[in-house]
Amino acid sequence: MSDKASFRGLEHVGITVPDHAEAVRFFEEAFGAEPLFSLTDKRRAPLRGEDIGAKNGLLRDTAIVAVSMLRLGNGPNIEIFEIDRPRGHRAASISDIGISHFSVTVDDIDAAAERFAAAGGSLLEGPYRLSGQEEGAGNRGRFGLTPWGLLIEFEALPAPMAYDPGVTATRWLPAAANDQEET
Repeated sequence: MSDKASFRGLEHVGITVPDHAEAVRFFEEAFGAEPLFSLTDKRRAPLRGEDIGAKNGLLRDTAIVAVSMLRLGNGPNIEIFEIDRPRGHRAASISDIGISHFSVTVDDIDAAAERFAAAGGSLLEGPYRLSGQEEGAGNRGRFGLTPWGLLIEFEALPAPMAYDPGVTATRWLPAAANDQEET
């Protein structure tokens, strides 16, 4: 018997940014993201919280003025929102409750970091060797901040990872670029 409520996987991550066009440009240049669709026509009325808030949690006194869906390699899509009156004045940090960052798997962490910085991101210290269950020959990580302060992690994971005793599932990782089939 099939489970009709089974979950297939993470499809997209939504990110609210201060400048929609700048964020789309950054993801294109830093990650090679491909825009799939955009609702950025400034002639149309914004999507107001009063009208759609019950469906998606948008606050009554705010509105979505631009939104785009971007394809990011062989993983979840990125949905970029610009809100006319966003709440908060800084991006969440790893110390805050809620989603603090997302990680991208890369083949060459140095090249990925260089591309990220060239697009306008700022890099934190690193790269560093991964530890614990992620430790392995060549397994390295590095964090960076987007121009608006979103924390993004890069991980190069050429060596297999360890798992806790008795675990039967394994961590999902995107296929290497040369392993992807044409679609």
